[in-house]
Amino acid sequence: MNIFSVSRAALALAFGVTLTACSSTPPDQLPSDQAAPGTAARPVLTAGEAENFVAARYFSDTNPSAAAWKPFPIRLPAKADFVVGPAGGEGVTHTTVQAAVDAAIALRSSNRVYIQILPGEYEGTVYVPAAPGSVTLYGAGAQSTDTKLSLAIDSEMDTTSWRRLVNPAGKYMPGKPAWYMFDSCQNKRNATIGVMCSAVVWSQNKGLQLQNLTIANNLGDSVDAGNHQAVALRSDGDQVQIDKVNILGRQNTFFVTNSGVENRLQNDRQTRTLVTNSYIEGDVDLVAGRGAVVFDNTDFRVVNSRTQQEGYVFAPATQANIFYGFLAVNSRFNAAGNGVAQLGRSLDVDQATNGQVVIRDSVIGEGFNNATPWAAAAASQRPFAGNTGVQDDKGNIQRNLNDTNFNRMWEFNNRGVGSKVVAEPKK
Repeated sequence: MNIFSVSRAALALAFGVTLTACSSTPPDQLPSDQAAPGTAARPVLTAGEAENFVAARYFSDTNPSAAAWKPFPIRLPAKADFVVGPAGGEGVTHTTVQAAVDAAIALRSSNRVYIQILPGEYEGTVYVPAAPGSVTLYGAGAQSTDTKLSLAIDSEMDTTSWRRLVNPAGKYMPGKPAWYMFDSCQNKRNATIGVMCSAVVWSQNKGLQLQNLTIANNLGDSVDAGNHQAVALRSDGDQVQIDKVNILGRQNTFFVTNSGVENRLQNDRQTRTLVTNSYIEGDVDLVAGRGAVVFDNTDFRVVNSRTQQEGYVFAPATQANIFYGFLAVNSRFNAAGNGVAQLGRSLDVDQATNGQVVIRDSVIGEGFNNATPWAAAAASQRPFAGNTGVQDDKGNIQRNLNDTNFNRMWEFNNRGVGSKVVAEPKK
């Protein structure tokens, strides 16, 4: 474990964020000029349509008779159940995060278990398995950069190399709570470990809470931007809360799925996640996968240090019969490069996929392609087609927001230089 401390100002410089003074009103403070219906390349919701896309809708249960999830702010106890830090430190119960997670799950308690992590950098994977109770992991530092969980994992690693990297000294063994997660990956017969097993932190815990942490896949620019996914955080659990967390990687930085314990995507399960006051950085498909995720007051940063090609913020694999995928509200989007970044693309994992995203009431800054902010689908290369609908005799826009002939990627009330709607050329 390496003790380190990084100021928020230093973090901003590292991420390439600069602040400038200007005598005129900055674009991100001007009212939005996005108007419905937008264009086929950049569809915009009406105010009435936007009422369908609020957090409560994303947190509804797929079972109509079940109550919706209503998350409360994370509350921390005066004293944690377990404390991770240097050996011999005051109150320290474990020197690795995984050991503390194993101890928490071994309690077999239906109550929430709190794990405090003292400031420092903790190298290695952390797997949080499914369990009767929920786990809260939180950093004890003054800011989220003080406590870092990290490792460099490449989805193109062969299984043997991956096994040696993530399981030193029998970290995962039969009988330990997270063994089934490790075992599902080490038994893969593919030539490479793949994106599903490339996460630094991987959780299947229902009700997981993460707060005041930095989670980083340190693969960085050591490989090209082809198929080298570098997942920082993967979550398969329902009712997950992430607050004040920096999630840093390159491709598929934050990967959310509805996988079960077999480590396979499911067609009859919808996971729900709330991300608040956080920062997500990467270069391709920063947020990818299947599930309902709401981002509130979150910063997204597309970097291009290993590629000058298009980068994408969102890559949802929402099933066509599921109406809610990713929602970003009160958030900020920035990108390096000269207009090459795009807001997202559908991740077509099968023919039943039609990714769903809404970006609303947010600031879209420099670096994005205003003419084509949304891209063709990954894998299938299905061209992006936004639904502009038709106007009735009263001038009202009529359209089915879930029409499978169109993409389901929408904007509403966004501002900033990257939010401008470019008029379609006259035919």
